[in-house]
Amino acid sequence: MAIRRTKLVCTLGPACDTPGGLRALIDAGMDVARLNFSHGTHEDHGARFSRLREASDAARKSVAALQDLCGPKVRAGALAAPFSLGAGTRITLVEGDASSAEDVVPIQYEGLAGDVRVGDKVLFDDGRIVLEVEKIAGDVVHALVVQGGGMRSHIGVHLPSRTMRGSALTDKDKEDLIFGLSLGVDFVALSFVRRADDLKLVREICNEWGKPTPVIAKIETPDAVDNLESVVAASDGVMVARGDLGDEFPPEQETVIQRQILTVARRVKRPVIVATEMLQSMTKSTRPTRAEASDVANAVFSGADALMLSGETATGDHPQLACDMMSRIAVEAEKSAFYEAAPYASRATGVPEAVARGAVNTAKEIGAKFLVAFTESGSSATNVSLARPTVPIIAFSPNRQTRRRMALLWGVIPRELPALRDIEKLVDWCTADVMGAGLASPGERVVMVFGAPVGVPGSTNSIRVHVVR
Repeated sequence: MAIRRTKLVCTLGPACDTPGGLRALIDAGMDVARLNFSHGTHEDHGARFSRLREASDAARKSVAALQDLCGPKVRAGALAAPFSLGAGTRITLVEGDASSAEDVVPIQYEGLAGDVRVGDKVLFDDGRIVLEVEKIAGDVVHALVVQGGGMRSHIGVHLPSRTMRGSALTDKDKEDLIFGLSLGVDFVALSFVRRADDLKLVREICNEWGKPTPVIAKIETPDAVDNLESVVAASDGVMVARGDLGDEFPPEQETVIQRQILTVARRVKRPVIVATEMLQSMTKSTRPTRAEASDVANAVFSGADALMLSGETATGDHPQLACDMMSRIAVEAEKSAFYEAAPYASRATGVPEAVARGAVNTAKEIGAKFLVAFTESGSSATNVSLARPTVPIIAFSPNRQTRRRMALLWGVIPRELPALRDIEKLVDWCTADVMGAGLASPGERVVMVFGAPVGVPGSTNSIRVHVVR
């Protein structure tokens, strides 16, 4: 049985809102469920969260919940009627909520004329309409239509982020974050991060509510790319958010930036989620395009820890098929002779990391079937995952939240563990568990990583070779 090591993040939405739909996604390979707070009400997300937990328990699989905060989204105001913009025509942009004139588009952004510059590109509808700012007169912005299309009320607007004011965490985000913490989300993703300080406020709110939660930095602005090393280091993981990243940079640069993010994350030792339009055609089709299949495989070859589906599972016609297809592509890439899972960073920086790497080397030398990590906080499993072993990692923890958070870790299979403190009893219990689950057979070797004394978080210091009996 081929075990996929790259993890799958699936966005929840109307297409999979039933318990059966969620169970189908879990069975197809979903490891992390994304709650996209750009859409829906708290009531919607609360109901989805409850159904997710029920489906996860029924499947006996730890599935993490990732809350994706909206960030400072900008939209056009209300128009008297939709109209078409032709390339080469000129249009006026004003700050406001509504307009009755066909050549005036209101933008719901305070200080619009003061924050854009002549020569800036303003994008509508995910880049389908492109304007270039020609002149700014008082509070009015005059622009040339570079790429035309249909203009309608409340369409999404992308303004150049370098000159935009305001925090990455809006008032809406703060309300959403507090609600997500009350639910018990396992990760929080922050949109439109520009610098490391943007992540601090999220952590402060989490800590104030007594819910310290890992924070994922979404890399989608030029400032974040400029400050990449510090942003990645300040996060608990990063997401290559290729949607808005593609609005900020030309397509020919986006692939290079994706590789840059993966490279920095490897050096700083943070997991990476590659996201957006990976199997976009499967929102309607039952098969991906060849280019999409290559995109998924190349992300795996590049060392991504996780891959994300957005509209494919949230609103698509075939959510289960899309998840299953992504899983199959990842498995084939990992099985191929061209796949090399290089360890994160060049050297260990502490005892737990050195022990994890030693366990990985031992497993390779003796031909072990699995690596086993006993962990309270998940740090042992994290260190082994970052060392990129050639065999799967079975991570046992008595903590439910730890098991769910480990669902994002490359190569890690979270398993439940009773609160035992005697290492011999731990070994016997885990041996019976892996055999009962069909993960190991008598006579096979496994390498175990744990801390002595057992049960102390962050104390990984021991390696043990065990023969399954």
